[in-house]
Amino acid sequence: MGEFAWRSAPAIVRPMQDLAFIEIDEMWLAENPEGWQSRLGSRLPFLFTELEEGIQESAAVNYADIEVVGRAEAYKSYVGTGNREIQLTFQFRVQGIEVGAFLETAIDNEVLQPAHWLEALKYPYVGDDELSHAPPPCLLQVGQLFSGRVVATDVQRTWQSPFEPESLLPHGAEVTCTFTVTREFIGNFDFENEWT
Repeated sequence: MGEFAWRSAPAIVRPMQDLAFIEIDEMWLAENPEGWQSRLGSRLPFLFTELEEGIQESAAVNYADIEVVGRAEAYKSYVGTGNREIQLTFQFRVQGIEVGAFLETAIDNEVLQPAHWLEALKYPYVGDDELSHAPPPCLLQVGQLFSGRVVATDVQRTWQSPFEPESLLPHGAEVTCTFTVTREFIGNFDFENEWT
């Protein structure tokens, strides 16, 4: 498995090491060895900064209205709970001061490649059979808060200034990802009525 090595970062950024990462599901990779091509490999560890917007989670509950003649309020009948969604915002910035070709390499390694890696999670791939196949499922680990199998349902990139005058390459990127949980791996920490 490939691994993306981060350069030295300012004190405000804390490396999460193996506590926080996204990894292409090994079972999917075994079945689709040509399905994922990236210089960064199949695993993207990431950093949280003090400026992160946090982690948003949601799961909608569905009820059906049952109207009863002569009753002012409809009965609500539970139908089901929708898939749990987790939204994370990743910040990628060029670390350190470089000039010339070294700066373009740093921008590519530290901003463009991780942003493209996340963007690629939502696109299908064309297999040897020349058919379009679903994007890869991933393993998402966020410390002890969450560990599970997910699929990326939305990825939005915002390129951030400053931009290089000659190439217009950005020095930063903000990537907002929405993941739909297909299977959770860790327990529910004994919270009442918490489902996994």
